[in-house]
Amino acid sequence: MSAELLFVYGSLRRGQSAHQLLHGCSRQPDGVLVGCELIEHAGYPMLQPGDQAVTGEVYGVSPAHWQAIVAWAEAPKVYQRARRQLQDGRLVWVYQRPEQLLI
Repeated sequence: MSAELLFVYGSLRRGQSAHQLLHGCSRQPDGVLVGCELIEHAGYPMLQPGDQAVTGEVYGVSPAHWQAIVAWAEAPKVYQRARRQLQDGRLVWVYQRPEQLLI
């Protein structure tokens, strides 16, 4: 199975607290996700639907890395993994605010 793209905008970005989970993943050109906004929830960055654009880093993530990333994101309780299209047309996975989370 080949690597799938992951869009990161907060703690998984280079230089941030959880970036080590992406060690060995291939960095791709950065991307822009439209139709969302970046908020803070319980001290953590989180995406939710909105009318803004968010710039983030994109990584090719191998199947071996996904288990640790899913556990870290506490999906689907804290973050929900969703398939989204970047402004440049690439399809990526992104962790965002779950539908059931009331802010």
